[in-house]
Amino acid sequence: MDETAGSTPDARGERGLDRTALGYALLFSVPVWIGVTVMMLKVTGGRPLALVVAPGLVVGGGVFALVVLAARGGYDTR
Repeated sequence: MDETAGSTPDARGERGLDRTALGYALLFSVPVWIGVTVMMLKVTGGRPLALVVAPGLVVGGGVFALVVLAARGGYDTR
């Protein structure tokens, strides 16, 4: 007998991106972005704004992308 017969696919059972994954991605990437930006602000003394904000955005964006990719890939629990 087929175990999946008569069952509807659950949104959590399908591979994809849900709100929880986006929440975790933001939870980890925003503090990294803020921390790197504050560090660069102290290192550069506050001048040129692009030099202060850009590294934080790059590193925070990288962390966001890694968490999203990890959440999308996941692993099969069956």
